[in-house]
Amino acid sequence: MKKNIIKTFAFMFSAMFLAKILGLVRNIVFANFYGTGFEATAFFTASRIPLQLLDLTLGAAISSTFIPVFNEYMQKNGKERAIHFASNFLNVIIIISLVLSILGMIFAAPIVKFISPNLDPTTMELTVSLARILFPVLLFTAVAYVFVGFLQSMEEFNIPAIISVVSNGLLILYLLIFNDKFGVQGVAVAMLIGWGTQIIVQLPAALKKGFKYQLKVDFKEEGLKKVVKLAIPILISSWVQPINNIVNLRLASGLEGGQAVSAIEYAYTLYLIIVGVFSYTLSNIIFPSLSKLSASNDEKQFKDIIKRAISISIFFIIPMSVGIGLLSKDIISLIYERGEFTVSSTNYTAAALQFYAIGMIGYGLMEVLNKTFYARQDAKTPMFISGFAIILNICLSIFLVKIMGYTGLPLAASITSILTTVIMLVIINKKINGIVDKETLKETIKTIISAMAMGVIVYFVKTIDLPLIISLAVAVILGIVIYLIVEIFLKSDIIKVGLEMLKSKINKNNER
Repeated sequence: MKKNIIKTFAFMFSAMFLAKILGLVRNIVFANFYGTGFEATAFFTASRIPLQLLDLTLGAAISSTFIPVFNEYMQKNGKERAIHFASNFLNVIIIISLVLSILGMIFAAPIVKFISPNLDPTTMELTVSLARILFPVLLFTAVAYVFVGFLQSMEEFNIPAIISVVSNGLLILYLLIFNDKFGVQGVAVAMLIGWGTQIIVQLPAALKKGFKYQLKVDFKEEGLKKVVKLAIPILISSWVQPINNIVNLRLASGLEGGQAVSAIEYAYTLYLIIVGVFSYTLSNIIFPSLSKLSASNDEKQFKDIIKRAISISIFFIIPMSVGIGLLSKDIISLIYERGEFTVSSTNYTAAALQFYAIGMIGYGLMEVLNKTFYARQDAKTPMFISGFAIILNICLSIFLVKIMGYTGLPLAASITSILTTVIMLVIINKKINGIVDKETLKETIKTIISAMAMGVIVYFVKTIDLPLIISLAVAVILGIVIYLIVEIFLKSDIIKVGLEMLKSKINKNNER
């Protein structure tokens, strides 16, 4: 069983990492053509709008309500009834997301003006045009989310993990082959096609797992009523990130001659690649198991999984945060600085990334903790916490922008994510006693000490006059080595488990 989990995690992590790398390559190629100019600002603003609207209306509610209710159907009513519920749920999502997409296309102009009021007329006109092209992304993404939830509930994690590989690959091909001919409008069309393929890629696996589509909607179905009951608090609790992004777009639209929007977008994308691929993989793989354990009232195993997930997150994310904070400018320069992406673009983007790095641990743990509440079908607690987080982020963003300019936006997001995570940890520990104990705190202190030692070495390497790529490689390699050595010296629990697994693997190979 453990071997299967490790193999699944390894594949999911690899697939999601490849998808994020392709997302980064997509941004690198895009940055080469458009830099941080007005077309980049228009595209990033327009592409954000339908996805943020999806997150505000359906996004988190789809996966976070579907999986627990579907698994409950499987446990209590059998597979046939569960699949009937899945088809009914899909039809409802299609209707809602189709209406939202059409309304978005019709009212694109006022929506763009509300979200980014300070764009200059040329950028504003282009943004509205691109938004009209991109609004159907909302429909495609919503349907893709349903199939992701279905496949993960049926313990098929590999196919959902590769869907972004396909969509990002198509967008890269367009940029490399057709961009000179069709320009940024073509990028929007290519993105739309790419997101549509996320559905097509999942269909064969869904059919193989027994999915049967029925062209009817039953609003009286008990499972659908339960979804609606869970959906409202889950939606509110998921609003932190999309509202943060909308606030960022609104406040950044008039800063640094419009360059702040694209700089924050490049930094945020890279930030998500670094921390998101790990936290999303971990939270997605444990969520169906947590839902099943919660349905069967297995409290002990439920608690053990959460504790281990928290420990693993802390072990990996804290050193990432320190490393990114110290190396942000070098990383941005190496990745993006070419073509239309100038030294000025590097400076803007690196400053944003540096402040995003502060909140990495908060973002990573929040993913795991949200799934913990949702697996227990407790959507109200995250809702109230998220309400606090939204108000805090808006206040901090407005305040810090006045003091620091656009860099106040990622700093506000980081402070909000850390404080929100602390509150969630305190509450979950009261609900499930022992999630955070002395051992967890001890392991966290060991990780912080090891990461600080790593940071000293990285900072020292930065002071040596070396070519950029060599300096980065030496800093990263030495940093990892020092971090692991100190963790071994401090007898880290994660290191011990890892060494035991490695030893077991070696012994089995020798026996063969």
